[in-house]
Amino acid sequence: MEGPRRLSDKIAVAHAQACEQGKRDVAYHLLAALESELSQFGGPAAVEQRDLDDMIAAAYERQRRLDSTV
Repeated sequence: MEGPRRLSDKIAVAHAQACEQGKRDVAYHLLAALESELSQFGGPAAVEQRDLDDMIAAAYERQRRLDSTV
């Protein structure tokens, strides 16, 4: 099985892993990187906006849960 191909997908997977491992600082930086990458989407090869919205919403929720464990 092949992993994600888009950079944003890879960052989202890394962010989820950082959250699972309790690496708050790493997760924070990966969330910022995900925001930056998603802000650059556009053009004919653009991903469905709902997919992006779901991806960023899930990342923010993971980060919120991780931050609440302090």
